[in-house]
Amino acid sequence: MIRARGLLPTALAAVVGATVVGVASAPTTASASPLELFGFGGRSPGLAGAGVASSDGYDATYINPAGLGLVRRKRATIGAMYGDFALAMDGVDTGTAPASALVIGGAVPMPLGGIARDRVGLGFGFHIPTVALNRARAPFPGTPVFTLLENRSHVIGLQFAVGVRLKPRWSVGLGVNALAALGGGIDVTTDGSGRFTTQSQQRLLTKVTPIVGARWRWRDDVDLGAVVRGPSRSDYDIAVTSDLTDVLPLALPEIRIAGTAQYDPLTIAVEAAWRAKPDLTLTGHLAWAHWSGFPLPTQNAVTGTPPQEAPGFHDTAIPRLALEYVRPALGGTFTARGGYAFLWSPAPEQTGRQSLLDNHRHLVAGGIGLDWPGRLVPLHLDAWVQLHAMQPRRHAKDAGRFLPDETPAFDVLDTSGRIVVGGLTVGVDL
Repeated sequence: MIRARGLLPTALAAVVGATVVGVASAPTTASASPLELFGFGGRSPGLAGAGVASSDGYDATYINPAGLGLVRRKRATIGAMYGDFALAMDGVDTGTAPASALVIGGAVPMPLGGIARDRVGLGFGFHIPTVALNRARAPFPGTPVFTLLENRSHVIGLQFAVGVRLKPRWSVGLGVNALAALGGGIDVTTDGSGRFTTQSQQRLLTKVTPIVGARWRWRDDVDLGAVVRGPSRSDYDIAVTSDLTDVLPLALPEIRIAGTAQYDPLTIAVEAAWRAKPDLTLTGHLAWAHWSGFPLPTQNAVTGTPPQEAPGFHDTAIPRLALEYVRPALGGTFTARGGYAFLWSPAPEQTGRQSLLDNHRHLVAGGIGLDWPGRLVPLHLDAWVQLHAMQPRRHAKDAGRFLPDETPAFDVLDTSGRIVVGGLTVGVDL
């Protein structure tokens, strides 16, 4: 009995340690979160995420696949992005890691004949983080965390799409976002000499999220676009079991490390691009995001734990305004871009047991493009930068929502911060 009592905390430590190692080393993949947060490609981020009515390259795989129906030349693109996060709780920086990723894309017109001639285009786009394919932070329920910003920039995104020009003024497109959920288990046992051993097994379950879009040239100077992106999420579910009956007189409960590392809501966006002058295009964009479907980021680890409060997120509308100015320069074409978006937070004030923090954000973006299509090697350069300024917010816990013996995670908490992110892409016509 004395031996069993001494081994119990050691066994628990072994189980917890195996769980931490298993979650930290899990190579999960897929979610479109960085694309929803910053935009995709070298052009759309400089327009504050607009482009539903005007994108017609590899970036259309995510922004609006209908634009691929207008592809006329094969183009391969490679680039990179980097983002710095400064998120603060009560003025103290959270130490959120910077985001860095490679961007790879391509668009190809299909060499079809007859009625399909010059009407079909294919595209692919990859957003590949350089540090980890997927990063999941899974704090205990109730721990204060910037739930929409801590993880979202650290996940791989893979898109494939096809666009078809049905008529001279109409095109439609269909794309998919390849996702994966991580499942598996960690089994803690003892070997013949009584030492603790662990075995880990992981599996990836592929998911596919659809992206459907359409474009219409209403007038010679006005393009309209609409896109529907299905909800995308990257889940993890790891069961930790133990068989230590050789050294313990009781069985330890199963621990389940589960939750959602990445989540983007069902989104419907409409957009109008007006060429006010031959060299100036103005864009208005409005999107609706179904954030009320936001799941619990972290599930209860042990069966029998009281249910958590629902996140209580609400749907949001996202307005965007952008402009693009084009003129001849440097033996080619120079493009200047700019945009603004107001990103309403879907998270309510955290007055209860949950502490899923988020702020409204002002997004200001700018970008430039240089194109030399007539050279021996046709070259296309795009650069962009964004500032996400978080509107300060105060959360105050409501004592009436807690039991007398409960201690809230905080009484009053102020949140603020900013994100600065930029990128560069280089494209070559083949």
